[in-house]
Amino acid sequence: MNSNLHKYHKSKTKTSWKHRGLMWSSEEEFDEIYSRVILSTNCELCNKPYKSNKHRHMDHAHCIDNKFGWFRNVVCTRCNSLRADNKIPSNNISGYTGICKHLNKTCKQGFSWVFHACINGKSKFIKQSVDLEYLKKFADQWKIDNNYNT
Repeated sequence: MNSNLHKYHKSKTKTSWKHRGLMWSSEEEFDEIYSRVILSTNCELCNKPYKSNKHRHMDHAHCIDNKFGWFRNVVCTRCNSLRADNKIPSNNISGYTGICKHLNKTCKQGFSWVFHACINGKSKFIKQSVDLEYLKKFADQWKIDNNYNT
């Protein structure tokens, strides 16, 4: 393991990954994923070496067969951005395509709901609300008004 990591790197990484939507079934599985990411020197898809640690990503399923957050690979920035399911944020627990929970300390409940749409291959922020039902109605109308069919 990299000896240059600070004392709380592992616990902070765990918290960060949870917020990003990564899931694991046990502490042993988390330890395996963490070690694999930390020790990785080349992208597992294109095999190119990482330019820096900032270019190394823990890739996880954003939404495949209604399964969220399961680890797939350690990849470079390019390979991570080319994954089709990465276009819309992964924290979709709303049950509505494109509406995701977003941590927001300025809201009383600590989060808000954010509506994103994939436009020209990129995720675009459309609207944010603390009221999920309102945002679902807004998204439905926005999709009709913008002839959006994904």
